[in-house]
Amino acid sequence: MALLGNLNSIRLEEILQILAQREGALELWNLKDIPPTTLYLKPGRIRSVDQKGKPLDPLAAKAVLQALLQAREGSFEFIPGAKPPHGVRLGWPVERVLLGLITLQDEMAQYQAQLPHPQMVFLYRPPACPGEALEAPGRDFLERARPHLERGASAEELAQALGLPLDTVRFYLFRLEAKGWVRAAGWRRPAQGWLRWLGGGR
Repeated sequence: MALLGNLNSIRLEEILQILAQREGALELWNLKDIPPTTLYLKPGRIRSVDQKGKPLDPLAAKAVLQALLQAREGSFEFIPGAKPPHGVRLGWPVERVLLGLITLQDEMAQYQAQLPHPQMVFLYRPPACPGEALEAPGRDFLERARPHLERGASAEELAQALGLPLDTVRFYLFRLEAKGWVRAAGWRRPAQGWLRWLGGGR
């Protein structure tokens, strides 16, 4: 049986709980600032997150899911039995993903006032003696962002290059700086394309 409706009457978290033991495709569209998205599900797991007919990598998929959890408008329809037209499989347990994303959302809200300015430039600086290991999604973010951070990049530039929400990028940079993997370098002057060093000041 198909399921359809609007996110202004039921949130994605509730939809996924209703569909916890179903297999099929949850299609979402008419979303504010989010392209049409399809979640392929099987009992207890998210198989893949697709946009424009292509699967998203884990980092982008989690960012999209986080945005969808906060969405309060948009249409959805569940198509039973539908399977991904590709071989990419995330295989994420639904409950664990929801818990992780809600925790991340709470942490972002808690540290909102401390997040770096969108135009602050950061440089990759791996610690000589790494302490605690980076966990996903911070590890996944650093892996994708590293080529840009080695040259120096701001949150705005990384958000555009990686296709991630700006505040999500700011939060990752905040956490990476706290763990010693990146350092604030200064402000980029767009006209000249060089940095004004601020000695780590914000």
